[in-house]
Amino acid sequence: APQAAPGDDAAFLRALLWAARPAPEEIRAIAVEDLALLGDPRALDSLAIHLWDPNPRTQQAVLRAVALFQHPRAEEILGNVVRHPRMPDALKIQALNGLIFQRTASARRTLQDATTDARLSSAVQNAARAVAAQWEAPSTAAP
Repeated sequence: APQAAPGDDAAFLRALLWAARPAPEEIRAIAVEDLALLGDPRALDSLAIHLWDPNPRTQQAVLRAVALFQHPRAEEILGNVVRHPRMPDALKIQALNGLIFQRTASARRTLQDATTDARLSSAVQNAARAVAAQWEAPSTAAP
């Protein structure tokens, strides 16, 4: 793996601190999203911890940030959100939408499993079907 420049580590650490520090919700949400913009997968474990933030806006920002990574840990976090019994349906649906960007066989299996998982609400199962259909749809991009 390429070595991070010292300035990159400083930016990474600043973003971690801003995401964790008590601040207005919009500042924390921006700091969480900045972690994704840095593109450093070391942020994924910290982001996963912030999924338990009591503020729904922060939780949504975390999922948006995690979905930007194409990394096994990001896929694991998204799948865990879908399967977790105490996560709100809105976050599960957001995680399902993030799985499509992983583009791996295991992400696809997670989506397919969610379509029939009786422990999930019908809204989450329907969202999983819709995301799976997007996966199946041929690309409409011009060559």
